[in-house]
Amino acid sequence: MRIRDLTHVRIDVVDVPSSGGSLHGLYYHADGPPATCVVICHGYSSSKHNVDPLAFALAADGFAAFAFDFQGHKLGCSSRPLRAALDLRQNAIDAVAYARTRSSRVVLAGHSMGAATAIGAALELPEVAGVIVMCTGLERNRAFNSSAMLSGLQNRAAYVDGPSAEELTKAMDGFTVQVAALAPRPTLFIAATKDALVAPSAVRELYDRAAEPKSFEQVEATHTDCAERARFVVARWLRARGFSDSQSNG
Repeated sequence: MRIRDLTHVRIDVVDVPSSGGSLHGLYYHADGPPATCVVICHGYSSSKHNVDPLAFALAADGFAAFAFDFQGHKLGCSSRPLRAALDLRQNAIDAVAYARTRSSRVVLAGHSMGAATAIGAALELPEVAGVIVMCTGLERNRAFNSSAMLSGLQNRAAYVDGPSAEELTKAMDGFTVQVAALAPRPTLFIAATKDALVAPSAVRELYDRAAEPKSFEQVEATHTDCAERARFVVARWLRARGFSDSQSNG
């Protein structure tokens, strides 16, 4: 068995000013200037640690990655409470601004709530070259009262200092409904086959609403571990779209 040498991967601890506080983040990179940095937004009640395997794998493959903690999440990972749902979008915008100081090209990625936020931030940032959407769909607030959705969010609400889960899903719905406006930038949609919160059919519905160029993939994963198990799919898509080429415009 060949053991992959990962000693060339470096991780820098970073603080980025945002919304009256700061974002605690990790910037993953390898030797030499990266062609592309992927900014990764975590999901509701989670933190940057949930996307660490994806970020590390991307750095090992020659990309850079920046993972940060949304304000108000995981009680202590971020600098301050989340004051308003739309501050999530501002957090992502400020994370992209930092990434652009390290790399000339940025792709925005997100998982669940972070995926909807990535769509919202990319709509404000024409300089974002592509978007990766994992485990999110349309009208999540309408699904809020479903037993699985409500139970999952209520159980995790204690980890979020800020607006309620219902307020956040309403804001996220405002982003996802505009998904077609991401074009002509390429967008990758990833569904988890064992996702009990956002069914693959819901991700497919969001994909259908999007405009070309777009791609849809499924990975064998639950809602929670989708980002980790999607690392090979993400890297393959980035290479296929030319994001590993320093001369590509994505």
